[in-house]
Amino acid sequence: MPPSADPGFWDNRLARFFEPFSDLLEVGVRAEDARRNARAYLTGLLLPGERKSMEPMARRLPGRSADQFQNFITDSPWNPDLVQRRLIEVLGARLASPRGVLSLDDTGFPKQGRASVGVGHQWCGALGKNANCQVGVSLYYVLPNPRYHPDLLGYSLGLRLYLPRDWAEAPRRRIAARVPPYVVFAEKWRISLALIDRARELRVPHRAVLADADYGTRGEFRAALRERHEPYAVGIQLHSFKVMPLRTDGATARDQPLFPRELAQQLPRSAWRTVPWGNGSQGPLSMQLARVWVEVYRGNVHRDDHRQEPTGEKVWLVFERRSNETKAYLIWGFDGASLRALAELFRARWPIEQGFQQMKEELGLDHFEGRTWTGWHHHVTMVALAHAFLMAMRIEEVPKGERRPTLPKVRRWFDGRVGLALARAASGAGEDDGLRNRVLQRVFAISDLPVYWRRGRWWMPSLKQYARGEA
Repeated sequence: MPPSADPGFWDNRLARFFEPFSDLLEVGVRAEDARRNARAYLTGLLLPGERKSMEPMARRLPGRSADQFQNFITDSPWNPDLVQRRLIEVLGARLASPRGVLSLDDTGFPKQGRASVGVGHQWCGALGKNANCQVGVSLYYVLPNPRYHPDLLGYSLGLRLYLPRDWAEAPRRRIAARVPPYVVFAEKWRISLALIDRARELRVPHRAVLADADYGTRGEFRAALRERHEPYAVGIQLHSFKVMPLRTDGATARDQPLFPRELAQQLPRSAWRTVPWGNGSQGPLSMQLARVWVEVYRGNVHRDDHRQEPTGEKVWLVFERRSNETKAYLIWGFDGASLRALAELFRARWPIEQGFQQMKEELGLDHFEGRTWTGWHHHVTMVALAHAFLMAMRIEEVPKGERRPTLPKVRRWFDGRVGLALARAASGAGEDDGLRNRVLQRVFAISDLPVYWRRGRWWMPSLKQYARGEA
């Protein structure tokens, strides 16, 4: 039996999901090999395994070698940008809604040495400190406001590597890491705008762009969003610029602008509200919020106030008071929205962080050990496909209105389907069939896969049953 037909390792649900992408991945003079390697790599990301780099995955899959994966990820000519575009179109047709939002963030990939493309001493969110790492800028689609907050849906709209200036201006390092000539240095916020522009070009329905303070504090970024008529809700640093409180008629409410931190400290107790914004696993969720209509000012914040100038950017400045800190957000394009609506909006950003965590812990996003530009983008694109497949199953396998299983639980169920197919293929192969079945039962029990021997056959629950705990 050829490797591509190995029973169980190529699930029929995964085959249907893969079909719209096959023509983009089966390229080059050895298109058939590319097809097999693409299917195997995608399967390897989904199956259990502590490491999901090329060599460990190849060892777990019959008929595959590390050299074959190396060729597919590092050398094959398929275009990751085209695959990411197709993913946006396919998932958009299934999940996208005008209620959706575009959530923006970056994530770190800790590394050793200096040879991996884009690596450098920079802020690494995965470690919470400056460290030797790569940084990827990501745009993520979120469908917010379900009855049950953990039911939020989201999928990748693209992930691109940030190339620091010392890399972009080093010809030898660029050649060694195969950085294309068209790639030049760009700040992270400019990379994010390119991802947003691609989503706009593909007509992804959405009502706002969301970002944390690393992006929201940049006035150039917010100005670019307003030029595109993109409403936004972005975090800001409390001391990076000054604002002028405005009255309801638009007149200034003070003589001089002040930092958001100072404004938050001066708000009366009556300005704060307890605002419900969703339902979590432990019950209703709420937060302490206050908001002020302000105009953002620009100028050297270390000089006298008279050097500050209004920018024309009039927004809601929303403060969130936590037990140990105060957060602040600028929200543009939602002038008449209620405080609860604003809270639900900026709270919809967090699924991108959950998406990073899921793609790293479940699918090996940060396990790539290659050093090239193309290899990095090929790997993260295949991880995005695997994540999108699991997210699509969360929806399609569970009736509307019921609580959806978590993405890790969906992956576990998928692993069970693979195990079920292999168990059925192994059964009935000889006189030691009873012993083989008993061994398989023990293996499934130890690995906690939902596969059982019942009434003389191998069986597993549907995803709906598995999500409910019915086995």
